[in-house]
Amino acid sequence: MPIKGNALTDPDYAFLLSDEDTGERVAIHCEATSYDQSKADLRTVAAVRIRGSRILTSQHLVLSFWPTEPAEPAIGRLLHYIGNRPLIGYYLDFTVAMIDRVVQPMIGIPLPNERIEVSSLYYDRKTKIPGKNAVDLRLDSIVRDLDLPVRAGGDAYANALAAAMVYLRLDPPGL
Repeated sequence: MPIKGNALTDPDYAFLLSDEDTGERVAIHCEATSYDQSKADLRTVAAVRIRGSRILTSQHLVLSFWPTEPAEPAIGRLLHYIGNRPLIGYYLDFTVAMIDRVVQPMIGIPLPNERIEVSSLYYDRKTKIPGKNAVDLRLDSIVRDLDLPVRAGGDAYANALAAAMVYLRLDPPGL
């Protein structure tokens, strides 16, 4: 697939490399046909912005992908939604790898966004407690331990929303 643009030179993608800090974060999660990121097909991506201590659920984005339709238009919408904001997620490396399979041919580079893995934040917090050796890093266990609302469903949006809540509980913005 030929490169259609380049984030370094194309004004349509230059916003991805902007130094402007909106103060927002984006919780993101994807669903795919398998966990083998080299062979899986992207099915759904959900993203929700976080501004300060608020999760902007009314402004969330959910995109579905089908093998018979090109993914580029939807990924273009996603890129404009996330902009240069840091990405927050659970199993975030997988989500970003799946998105990068479409993004890199489109813009010439992988997603340049900072990444914050909520299971790493949780692990760092739990291992500071003396005597705690085993840490359950399943998302439902983290949510339960942090006394957050239980996820409603296991879809991409529910996982992105849960990651946003975990992030705010573990790394709340300065008030």
